[in-house]
This record gives sequence, structure tokens and C-alpha cells, in this order.
Amino acid sequence: MPSPSPNELKIVIVGLGKIGSLYATCYGEAGHRIRTVDTGNNADWDRVDHVPDPSGVDAWVVATPTATHLSVVGEILRIQPDARVLLEKPACYPEDLAALQRTIRRNPRARIIVNDVYSRSEAVRHFAESVRQVGASGPIKKITVEFTKNRELDVANGRFVDTQYGEAGYEGFHMLSILRAILPTEQYRTYLRTMPESVTAEMRVRTSAAGLPDVELYTSSTGAIAFAGLAEFAFSEGVSRNYLDPSEIPYGSEFRYRFADVEFDSGEHVTLVFEPFFDSDLDYKNLHVVHLRNATCPPDAASARRSVIAVNHFKEALLTQLELLHRIDEGTTVIRPAEHRFLAALGSAMFTGTFPSTTESDHLDHRVTDEKFTRIGSEA
Repeated sequence: MPSPSPNELKIVIVGLGKIGSLYATCYGEAGHRIRTVDTGNNADWDRVDHVPDPSGVDAWVVATPTATHLSVVGEILRIQPDARVLLEKPACYPEDLAALQRTIRRNPRARIIVNDVYSRSEAVRHFAESVRQVGASGPIKKITVEFTKNRELDVANGRFVDTQYGEAGYEGFHMLSILRAILPTEQYRTYLRTMPESVTAEMRVRTSAAGLPDVELYTSSTGAIAFAGLAEFAFSEGVSRNYLDPSEIPYGSEFRYRFADVEFDSGEHVTLVFEPFFDSDLDYKNLHVVHLRNATCPPDAASARRSVIAVNHFKEALLTQLELLHRIDEGTTVIRPAEHRFLAALGSAMFTGTFPSTTESDHLDHRVTDEKFTRIGSEA
């Protein structure tokens, strides 16, 4: 038997559903040894505590249903207290956050990161840098982020339905990742502490507060498009005719309308559009564009500038976070509880019409801070 490569890691993936299978493919293609835990799906073991020699596991992936995350993390840490764990989002359901934090405190050598695809994206980094450059000349007036897809066929085919975070559980974490990338740390914390002006069932979240630009987040899993005009310029006539003009993505379509737009007081816009070549390039899912433009000029005018970024968000994030897990110190854990509480509050507001108060602390203990994670993330 050939000896393993010095760069080859032993990765145990717990949960072999759709997401877990994507993890297995990505890490397997990167040359790592993949072992699996699942009650079915031809996994290597059916329970975490059946994994032999857990001290030899270089990293664990938890890709089981959200309701099981707390128990699975506990099982892993019982057999490997210094485990490196990549935890699929959400980290857990809202009622389990306190228990997850206690589990982490009882295992001070563990390293746990919640999968955060968009914060690791080259396209988002390029967008954030462009926002900072334009922002040097004047303040931001408004930020608009929309992530819309018709998921009704997915649900009919058995896709997981989040009954706790609601609509916020599908795209909310991604939209917050983008917002976190472009707002200064203190402004972002203020945003998470601020009660929105309104929350609708689609979900549409409007927020306005002193010291913040206006922020509007929107997502729909039924294909109802809210801001067709903000990114329509980036798409072909066919996409505009079929999806954006009617502001509706039909049942069964693979089209996803995802963008982030930053409008400045000057009238300048920096707009990140994901997958704008939907109907013209076979690799459209890995092509994204950052546009710098002025709203008073036509999109094809000389003043419009664009950068095309070719990147597979998911693969890039998984490989980056695997490397990060092996660089960070023992006890470094990033689950972003404030974001989980905020999105849980949005889910509650959608169902009840009332936005509950959230706490502002996003710390597990003195080792786990936003500032430390920002420093680590900038080095990744």
C-alpha cells in the first residue's frame, strides 16, 4: 500500500445527504482521505463513536440536519477533545445556541468554524474592496442585497425545509456575510442590534438607523423578484424578458437572481452580480461580475467599469476553511451567535409579526472575538 502524501488529511464527514456529498467530492478531489458516518448511504460507520483512532482524524465535517448539530458536535468532542470541526450552517437551532456555547467552553482545545461560503469568496472580496475605494470619496447611502430562487420544485423533491429560521435560514446567512464584508465592524454590530423598520414574509427586511446607511435585504424561495431594476443591466435580453421584466422566476427554473448593490451619496454604484451569464456560458455558476457605474449614465456608457471573477464559491470556501482550521490556535471557535439570533428573530417576525429583542454579545469567551476572526480571515 502506498504511503499517504504529507499533505493528505484524513477527513471524516458526518452526514451524507446532498451537502455532505458535496463536501466529500470537494475534499476527495483535493487529494484528501475521506471517511464517512451516516446511518445509510453506504457510509464507513453508522455512528461517530464507532470511528476508530479518532486522534488520527485531521478534520471533521458536520453536515447532518440542523437539529442534530449540537449532539453530533458533542459526540465528536467526547472522542477527540481537540478536534477541528467544520460545521455546516446554521450552527444549530436558536434554542440550542446556549448549549452549544457550553459544549465549546467545556472543550477549550477544540477548533470549530461554521461554514461561511460568501465571506471566503474572491468575488465578495473584490466587491468589498471596490466599495472601500469608492467610499473613500463619500458616504454610502443605501445597501440592497437580494437572493431569490424558486425552490418549490426542490421542496417537492424532498429538500430540507427550515421550520425554525424560516425563509431567513436559506439565504440569510449568505446575505449577512456580504453585509459584514462591506460595513465597518462597529456599524455591522449596530445593524445586528437594530430592530428593522419592517419585515415581510417574502422575506423583505428594511433597516434605517443613525450611523448606518439604509439597508434592505430581500430573499424569496418562491421566485418573486423584488429589485429587478437594480441588476437587470448585467443580464442578457433573454433573461430580462423571461425573468426580470415579469419579476418572477417560474417553477422548476434553475435561474437565481442574486446581487448586492451599494449606492453612494454621489450617485455612484458598486454592484456585485452573481451568475449573470446564465443563458450564455455553460460555466455560468462560477462567473460573477463587479460593476462600477453611475446611475445617471446608461449601463453601457464609458463610465461603467466591470470585473469578471471566475470562482466556485463552495469549493473555494471549503478548501480555505480546511486550511484555516489547521492554522488557528486551539480554542478558536467562530459560530457567530449574534447572526444566528438576528436571523432567528427575523424568522419569528415573519411568522408572528413581532421582531423579538436580540442580545448584542457575539462572544463565547475571551478567546473568541470578531476582531480575532477578522484578523485570521484577512490572512486566509
